[in-house]
Amino acid sequence: MSAPWVPVWLHPVWERLAHAEASGRLPHAILLDGPPGWGKRFLARQLARSLTHLPPRDPATMLFGEDASDGDLLAHRDVRIVARGVADSGRLRRQILIEQVRELGEFLVRTAGSGGRRIAIVELAEDLNVNAANALLKRLEEPGSGCHLILVSHRISEVLPTIRSRCQRLAVAPGSRDAARAWLGQQLPGEVDAGRMLQLVGGAPLLARERADSELPLLADAVDAFLSGAPADALIKDDRDRADLVLELLYRAVARNVRAEAQQPPARALHFLERISRARRLLGSQSNPNVTLLLEDLLLGSAHLAGGAEAKAGR
Repeated sequence: MSAPWVPVWLHPVWERLAHAEASGRLPHAILLDGPPGWGKRFLARQLARSLTHLPPRDPATMLFGEDASDGDLLAHRDVRIVARGVADSGRLRRQILIEQVRELGEFLVRTAGSGGRRIAIVELAEDLNVNAANALLKRLEEPGSGCHLILVSHRISEVLPTIRSRCQRLAVAPGSRDAARAWLGQQLPGEVDAGRMLQLVGGAPLLARERADSELPLLADAVDAFLSGAPADALIKDDRDRADLVLELLYRAVARNVRAEAQQPPARALHFLERISRARRLLGSQSNPNVTLLLEDLLLGSAHLAGGAEAKAGR
């Protein structure tokens, strides 16, 4: 389990796992938690590769939530990766279902190939619905010989306390800004501003790489224009994923303005931040909100609440 097979900011956690494995004390249940976009899922998959004797992936090829380079791992008879599936509508489900955990339970009680280990990765633990979480809890209580469950979480507070208590928790801390920029600079075309991309996603390098070819920079420009007093029309579209991105960008931009005025932040900006937060919670809920109405209610006539031109100056 060589450290060079993970990016530099993951070395401390990888070395802890390597030491536990070498000493025969690798936990049966591991919970990797930390902010998104820093490689926790890559780390979990690299660990699964090591435990099943598959060749490691080159960290230079890793992507945020990408499966194309993991065909051998996904096809391995002793590995299962549980994540949100695709609904009949063709959209990604918003939860992991109990049926998926039941199938995982059947896998874990099987005999591993060549008497080896069985590895299950759950991406992400907070996506488990209540019934799925309770079913997984039973697996954690009786994991079975030679089984290792690796749970990944972006939002540890949303994972059931009973699940957290049955796992060895390893916090995956974000790397330094310089490390993120250096890694991302090697991944992106020269014409893409790595520093700006990192700013737009809150500093996470894998997330910045994933979104480099998206409409993120254009949406960020539209958000800046709105906060400077332009109409909100360019931000309003009946697209849930796009709306989620708009709200994220709005929150980051207004929060920067609030931080710039830390001694006496404008009350209107604080009020607008709270409204953005409520909209994000509603959009991320299991309900089916009218996306256009949600954005119109938040944005139309609200530019002054964000601080107008002050928000742009505070970036």
